[in-house]
Amino acid sequence: MKLFFDTFALIKFFHEEDGTQEVTRLITSEENEIWVSELVRIEFISALSRRIRNNEITEDKLNEAISGFDEQIASFNIEPLGHAIMTEAESLMRKFAKTYGMRTLDALHLATFSLISGSDWLFVASDKTLCAIVQSMGFETINPQLNRNR
Repeated sequence: MKLFFDTFALIKFFHEEDGTQEVTRLITSEENEIWVSELVRIEFISALSRRIRNNEITEDKLNEAISGFDEQIASFNIEPLGHAIMTEAESLMRKFAKTYGMRTLDALHLATFSLISGSDWLFVASDKTLCAIVQSMGFETINPQLNRNR
């Protein structure tokens, strides 16, 4: 399967939390091809740094997660951000921001996914709102905190 991960689902592979077991199963399965937006590089560090500030993780856990991420990212398919993705993200914001409260970075992930994916792809996210938007667009999702939401 081709799986596109948003950052907060991907974090579960590098930091033990609710949904880690499902994400680990998905990423380590040889049957799956993992895709991400290049946005995950920046958002990953930001999200884990916020957890440091909130005293949810230690500095050692942060460094361990970032080190693991730096090694693992080389095995993922990384889609670069470009003009087409920015245009699509703006369109998605106009369509979903008022109704669903879509956030900017979610729009960028979803824009990337919608432009590169085929009908057999799945969007992996642990955000229920984002999953609802993806499903409203006709795509299937996996929420690792709920297992398959197909």
